[in-house]
Amino acid sequence: MTNPVLAESPLPIPSIPKLQTQVLLHKARQPYEVETARKVPILESGELLVQVQAIGLNPIDWKSADYGFALPAFPCINGREFVGRVIQQTSTQRPDIRVGDIVLSVCTDYRDFRKSAFQEYAAVNDFSAVRIPSSIHAPSAAAVGVAFVTAAIGLGVCLGLTFPGPETLQLIDLLDVAKSQPKSEIPEDVHEEVFDAIPPSNRPHTGDWILIYGASSVTAQIAIQLAKWAGLKVLAVASLQKHGDRLRLLGADKVIDRHDLSKAAEQIRSELRVPIRFAIDTVGSETAQWCQNFLASRTGVQVRRSFFQNVTNYLGLSSSSLLHLICLTDTPKVKNTNVRIHKVPIKLFHTNRTIGRMVGQWLSILLGTGDLQLPDTVFEDGGLDMVQPGLQRIKSGELSGKRRVIRLSDPQNGS
Repeated sequence: MTNPVLAESPLPIPSIPKLQTQVLLHKARQPYEVETARKVPILESGELLVQVQAIGLNPIDWKSADYGFALPAFPCINGREFVGRVIQQTSTQRPDIRVGDIVLSVCTDYRDFRKSAFQEYAAVNDFSAVRIPSSIHAPSAAAVGVAFVTAAIGLGVCLGLTFPGPETLQLIDLLDVAKSQPKSEIPEDVHEEVFDAIPPSNRPHTGDWILIYGASSVTAQIAIQLAKWAGLKVLAVASLQKHGDRLRLLGADKVIDRHDLSKAAEQIRSELRVPIRFAIDTVGSETAQWCQNFLASRTGVQVRRSFFQNVTNYLGLSSSSLLHLICLTDTPKVKNTNVRIHKVPIKLFHTNRTIGRMVGQWLSILLGTGDLQLPDTVFEDGGLDMVQPGLQRIKSGELSGKRRVIRLSDPQNGS
């Protein structure tokens, strides 16, 4: 990979207003409402003020509203990712970012409404801002931020997977980086994932298989690519008719239809006489249960050819640390002691400068080189008024495997 040419700073820079328009949620299980005369965020040290130009809509934006979770206070401002133009900065910690530059913000800090996407102006941590290269259509980056951060930290920290870096012979080892941080700089509720992590001997190795259930989701599409770059083989479970071709294009080695899970399990057992120690579930508790049960059922079936003689060795998988399931939504209701359940410590992205900067820069480089295949994206103009109807379309399922990006009007260039 080579470093991309970064976008030149667009001019002129707009003045900073005192009031703005936001999309608010006043109560769970109610529609979002557009409201004017709301305050523009006041920056703290180490932050950027960004004029929002494009918002990526994520499933959690409607799920949190409908089911009443991840809503720290009312009225609530949601929105997990956006692209926009830097109009103010408070530090020199990021010399590569200047006022006027275009950046992507991944709003993992959902408790700080100043950083949420559903507004005209938002605050962004300078260390985790993703500089957008000039080689791509900037709003398209609003479709990939949450997915990339989730997949990278999930695979990199939970499973300890190492990735080829942007420079020759350099590896990206997020787990080692996280473990090297002072404990005071890692949130206590993710200490287990970092400091009681997967042992080095149990990390994935080149040629190992990983099962990804709900493989058509955008996060899964990114995870497939990252897993392939790291040398894994990917078993994707999704709607074969709808998404089979796309998943193979992304690198999935085998695609199994999800509509009959009993048949799917039997098909995998008959066609893959190899161990599967790792899995990701992107859907929910029931499918996570299926993934867990499937992993556990593979205990004792490992088939590996010996390096020293032309025979096949049968090696049992009995240690609880050998089987690992990453759950992106809900966990299995009934746990199996042979399978370790992981929840992605995504807050590392906004709580730790080193990790946030590393993941953000990595994504910036991948966007510039074109190595990362972006999801199919539906763009819609109309600004903040289109957030509520856009979320309803996502909820309906009509955009399966795709992202929806809402473009706001930019008064300086009319785009």
